[in-house]
Amino acid sequence: MEILRSDNITMQFGGLTAVKDFNLTLNKGEIVALIGPNGAGKTTAFNMITGVYKPTNGKIYYKGSEITHMAPYQITKLGIARTFQNIRLFKDLSVLENVLIANHLHIKSNVFEALLRLPKYKNEDRKMMRKSLELLEIVGLADEKHEKSSSLPYGKQRRLEIARALATSPELLLLDEPAAGMNPTESEDLTKFIRQIRDDFNLTIFMIEHHMQVVMGISERIYVFDYGITIAHGSPKEIQNNQRVIEAYLGVDENA
Repeated sequence: MEILRSDNITMQFGGLTAVKDFNLTLNKGEIVALIGPNGAGKTTAFNMITGVYKPTNGKIYYKGSEITHMAPYQITKLGIARTFQNIRLFKDLSVLENVLIANHLHIKSNVFEALLRLPKYKNEDRKMMRKSLELLEIVGLADEKHEKSSSLPYGKQRRLEIARALATSPELLLLDEPAAGMNPTESEDLTKFIRQIRDDFNLTIFMIEHHMQVVMGISERIYVFDYGITIAHGSPKEIQNNQRVIEAYLGVDENA
Protein backbone atom coordinates (compact mmCIF):
# COMPACT_ATOMS: atom_id res chain seq x y z
CA MET A 1 0.00 0.00 0.00
CA GLU A 2 1.43 3.36 -1.05
CA ILE A 3 1.89 5.86 1.79
CA LEU A 4 3.90 8.66 0.12
CA ARG A 5 4.50 9.69 -3.48
CA SER A 6 6.30 12.60 -5.08
CA ASP A 7 5.73 13.47 -8.74
CA ASN A 8 8.64 15.24 -10.41
CA ILE A 9 9.38 17.52 -7.46
CA THR A 10 11.99 20.15 -8.24
CA MET A 11 13.65 22.71 -5.96
CA GLN A 12 15.43 25.72 -7.38
CA PHE A 13 17.29 28.42 -5.48
CA GLY A 14 17.77 31.25 -7.94
CA GLY A 15 19.73 29.76 -10.83
CA LEU A 16 20.69 26.62 -8.86
CA THR A 17 18.61 23.45 -9.18
CA ALA A 18 19.15 21.51 -5.95
CA VAL A 19 16.72 18.69 -6.80
CA LYS A 20 15.29 17.96 -10.24
CA ASP A 21 12.23 15.84 -11.09
CA PHE A 22 12.42 13.54 -8.05
CA ASN A 23 9.89 10.71 -8.27
CA LEU A 24 9.58 8.79 -5.00
CA THR A 25 7.22 6.06 -3.87
CA LEU A 26 7.15 4.73 -0.29
CA ASN A 27 5.02 1.72 0.58
CA LYS A 28 3.66 1.09 4.05
CA GLY A 29 6.10 -0.73 6.34
CA GLU A 30 9.18 -0.27 4.15
CA ILE A 31 12.61 1.00 5.13
CA VAL A 32 13.94 3.00 2.18
CA ALA A 33 17.22 4.91 1.97
CA LEU A 34 18.30 7.98 0.01
CA ILE A 35 22.04 8.13 -0.58
CA GLY A 36 24.48 10.20 -2.58
CA PRO A 37 27.66 12.29 -2.25
CA ASN A 38 27.72 15.41 -0.07
CA GLY A 39 25.75 18.23 -1.65
CA ALA A 40 23.69 15.88 -3.83
CA GLY A 41 20.36 17.37 -2.65
CA LYS A 42 19.25 14.71 -0.16
CA THR A 43 18.31 17.01 2.72
CA THR A 44 16.59 19.37 0.26
CA ALA A 45 14.35 16.45 -0.74
CA PHE A 46 13.54 15.83 2.95
CA ASN A 47 12.77 19.51 3.42
CA MET A 48 10.29 19.46 0.55
CA ILE A 49 8.51 16.39 1.90
CA THR A 50 8.20 17.91 5.39
CA GLY A 51 7.08 21.36 4.26
CA VAL A 52 10.25 23.29 5.11
CA TYR A 53 10.61 24.10 1.39
CA LYS A 54 7.79 24.43 -1.11
CA PRO A 55 8.79 22.68 -4.37
CA THR A 56 9.35 24.95 -7.35
CA ASN A 57 7.56 22.31 -9.43
CA GLY A 58 5.88 18.98 -8.84
CA LYS A 59 3.51 17.57 -6.23
CA ILE A 60 3.72 15.45 -3.06
CA TYR A 61 0.98 13.09 -1.88
CA TYR A 62 0.60 11.46 1.54
CA LYS A 63 -1.92 8.61 1.79
CA GLY A 64 -3.52 9.84 -1.42
CA SER A 65 -3.94 13.50 -0.41
CA GLU A 66 -1.77 16.33 -1.72
CA ILE A 67 0.47 17.97 0.91
CA THR A 68 2.71 20.00 -1.42
CA HIS A 69 1.86 23.42 0.03
CA MET A 70 1.14 22.48 3.65
CA ALA A 71 3.08 23.97 6.58
CA PRO A 72 5.44 21.72 8.55
CA TYR A 73 3.14 21.55 11.62
CA GLN A 74 0.21 20.50 9.41
CA ILE A 75 2.30 17.75 7.82
CA THR A 76 3.44 16.54 11.24
CA LYS A 77 -0.16 16.39 12.45
CA LEU A 78 -1.02 14.19 9.46
CA GLY A 79 1.56 11.62 10.59
CA ILE A 80 4.97 12.52 9.13
CA ALA A 81 7.82 13.10 11.59
CA ARG A 82 11.53 13.68 11.06
CA THR A 83 14.90 14.00 12.72
CA PHE A 84 17.69 16.32 11.56
CA GLN A 85 21.26 15.89 10.39
CA ASN A 86 22.35 18.24 13.20
CA ILE A 87 20.64 17.16 16.41
CA ARG A 88 18.01 19.71 17.46
CA LEU A 89 17.14 19.00 21.08
CA PHE A 90 16.10 21.51 23.71
CA LYS A 91 19.49 21.30 25.38
CA ASP A 92 18.53 23.03 28.67
CA LEU A 93 15.49 20.80 29.19
CA SER A 94 15.48 17.31 30.62
CA VAL A 95 15.22 14.15 28.54
CA LEU A 96 11.61 13.70 29.68
CA GLU A 97 10.69 17.33 28.96
CA ASN A 98 12.00 17.01 25.40
CA VAL A 99 9.58 14.16 24.75
CA LEU A 100 6.68 15.79 26.59
CA ILE A 101 6.91 18.86 24.36
CA ALA A 102 6.39 16.74 21.25
CA ASN A 103 3.28 15.18 22.81
CA HIS A 104 1.59 18.59 22.91
CA LEU A 105 1.07 18.46 19.14
CA HIS A 106 -2.11 16.44 19.57
CA ILE A 107 -3.43 18.06 22.75
CA LYS A 108 -7.11 19.06 22.51
CA SER A 109 -7.44 21.23 25.63
CA ASN A 110 -7.43 25.00 25.09
CA VAL A 111 -5.27 27.57 26.87
CA PHE A 112 -8.02 28.35 29.40
CA GLU A 113 -8.38 24.68 30.37
CA ALA A 114 -4.61 24.30 30.65
CA LEU A 115 -4.06 27.43 32.78
CA LEU A 116 -6.80 26.43 35.23
CA ARG A 117 -5.76 22.79 35.05
CA LEU A 118 -9.32 21.67 34.46
CA PRO A 119 -10.13 17.92 34.41
CA LYS A 120 -9.90 17.64 30.62
CA TYR A 121 -6.35 19.02 30.62
CA LYS A 122 -5.32 16.98 33.68
CA ASN A 123 -6.47 13.81 31.95
CA GLU A 124 -4.51 14.67 28.78
CA ASP A 125 -1.48 15.62 30.88
CA ARG A 126 -1.49 12.22 32.60
CA LYS A 127 -1.73 10.47 29.23
CA MET A 128 1.17 12.52 27.83
CA MET A 129 3.34 11.70 30.84
CA ARG A 130 2.55 7.99 30.58
CA LYS A 131 3.25 7.93 26.84
CA SER A 132 6.52 9.85 27.25
CA LEU A 133 7.79 7.49 29.95
CA GLU A 134 6.86 4.48 27.83
CA LEU A 135 8.79 5.91 24.86
CA LEU A 136 11.87 6.53 26.99
CA GLU A 137 11.68 2.94 28.20
CA ILE A 138 11.51 1.68 24.61
CA VAL A 139 14.51 3.73 23.45
CA GLY A 140 16.56 2.84 26.53
CA LEU A 141 16.59 6.28 28.17
CA ALA A 142 14.27 5.74 31.14
CA ASP A 143 17.15 5.93 33.64
CA GLU A 144 18.22 9.32 32.24
CA LYS A 145 14.75 10.91 32.17
CA HIS A 146 15.69 13.71 34.57
CA GLU A 147 19.11 14.41 33.03
CA LYS A 148 19.66 17.44 30.82
CA SER A 149 19.52 16.36 27.19
CA SER A 150 22.85 18.11 26.53
CA SER A 151 24.56 15.84 29.06
CA LEU A 152 23.76 12.66 27.11
CA PRO A 153 26.41 10.94 24.99
CA TYR A 154 26.01 11.51 21.25
CA GLY A 155 24.39 8.15 20.50
CA LYS A 156 21.79 8.63 23.23
CA GLN A 157 21.01 12.13 21.97
CA ARG A 158 20.20 10.52 18.61
CA ARG A 159 17.85 8.09 20.35
CA LEU A 160 16.19 10.93 22.23
CA GLU A 161 15.60 12.83 19.00
CA ILE A 162 13.95 9.71 17.54
CA ALA A 163 11.85 9.30 20.71
CA ARG A 164 10.69 12.90 20.38
CA ALA A 165 9.68 12.24 16.76
CA LEU A 166 7.80 9.10 17.82
CA ALA A 167 5.89 11.15 20.41
CA THR A 168 4.04 12.88 17.56
CA SER A 169 2.48 9.48 16.66
CA PRO A 170 3.81 9.27 13.09
CA GLU A 171 3.13 6.67 10.44
CA LEU A 172 6.06 7.87 8.32
CA LEU A 173 9.41 8.66 9.97
CA LEU A 174 12.19 10.48 8.10
CA LEU A 175 15.68 10.04 9.56
CA ASP A 176 18.42 12.41 8.38
CA GLU A 177 21.80 10.68 8.85
CA PRO A 178 20.92 8.85 12.11
CA ALA A 179 24.30 7.05 12.22
CA ALA A 180 26.40 10.21 11.74
CA GLY A 181 29.33 10.26 14.16
CA MET A 182 28.79 6.71 15.40
CA ASN A 183 31.40 3.97 15.63
CA PRO A 184 30.74 0.51 14.08
CA THR A 185 29.28 -0.93 17.29
CA GLU A 186 26.94 2.03 17.75
CA SER A 187 25.92 1.81 14.08
CA GLU A 188 25.08 -1.88 14.44
CA ASP A 189 22.98 -1.12 17.52
CA LEU A 190 21.22 1.66 15.63
CA THR A 191 20.37 -0.69 12.76
CA LYS A 192 18.68 -3.08 15.19
CA PHE A 193 16.93 -0.16 16.89
CA ILE A 194 15.50 1.20 13.63
CA ARG A 195 14.13 -2.23 12.74
CA GLN A 196 12.65 -2.50 16.24
CA ILE A 197 10.79 0.81 16.09
CA ARG A 198 9.59 0.07 12.54
CA ASP A 199 8.01 -3.14 13.80
CA ASP A 200 6.83 -1.90 17.23
CA PHE A 201 5.24 1.30 15.91
CA ASN A 202 4.10 -0.01 12.51
CA LEU A 203 6.16 2.67 10.75
CA THR A 204 7.38 3.38 7.27
CA ILE A 205 10.94 4.75 7.41
CA PHE A 206 12.73 6.91 4.86
CA MET A 207 16.32 7.71 5.72
CA ILE A 208 19.34 9.62 4.48
CA GLU A 209 22.57 7.91 5.43
CA HIS A 210 26.23 7.94 4.44
CA HIS A 211 27.15 4.89 6.51
CA MET A 212 26.95 2.13 3.90
CA GLN A 213 27.00 -0.67 6.47
CA VAL A 214 23.75 0.70 7.89
CA VAL A 215 22.21 1.41 4.47
CA MET A 216 22.94 -2.01 3.00
CA GLY A 217 22.05 -3.81 6.21
CA ILE A 218 18.62 -2.30 6.73
CA SER A 219 17.19 -0.89 3.49
CA GLU A 220 14.73 -2.74 1.30
CA ARG A 221 15.10 -0.19 -1.51
CA ILE A 222 17.58 2.62 -2.17
CA TYR A 223 17.40 5.83 -4.19
CA VAL A 224 20.69 7.42 -5.26
CA PHE A 225 21.15 11.16 -5.87
CA ASP A 226 23.95 12.95 -7.67
CA TYR A 227 23.78 16.70 -8.28
CA GLY A 228 20.07 16.69 -7.46
CA ILE A 229 19.19 14.00 -10.01
CA THR A 230 18.11 10.41 -9.31
CA ILE A 231 20.76 8.26 -10.96
CA ALA A 232 19.64 4.88 -9.63
CA HIS A 233 16.88 3.11 -7.71
CA GLY A 234 16.72 -0.51 -6.66
CA SER A 235 17.55 -3.15 -4.08
CA PRO A 236 20.80 -2.95 -2.07
CA LYS A 237 22.37 -5.60 -4.33
CA GLU A 238 21.37 -3.72 -7.49
CA ILE A 239 22.77 -0.45 -6.12
CA GLN A 240 26.06 -2.06 -5.06
CA ASN A 241 26.60 -3.30 -8.62
CA ASN A 242 25.42 -0.15 -10.41
CA GLN A 243 28.31 1.34 -12.37
CA ARG A 244 26.83 4.84 -12.38
CA VAL A 245 26.57 4.78 -8.57
CA ILE A 246 30.16 3.60 -8.26
CA GLU A 247 31.30 6.44 -10.51
CA ALA A 248 29.33 9.02 -8.50
CA TYR A 249 30.99 7.94 -5.28
CA LEU A 250 34.48 7.15 -6.49
CA GLY A 251 34.83 9.36 -9.59
CA VAL A 252 35.92 8.28 -13.05
CA ASP A 253 39.47 7.99 -14.35
CA GLU A 254 39.37 9.76 -17.70
CA ASN A 255 42.20 7.55 -18.94
CA ALA A 256 40.50 4.35 -17.90
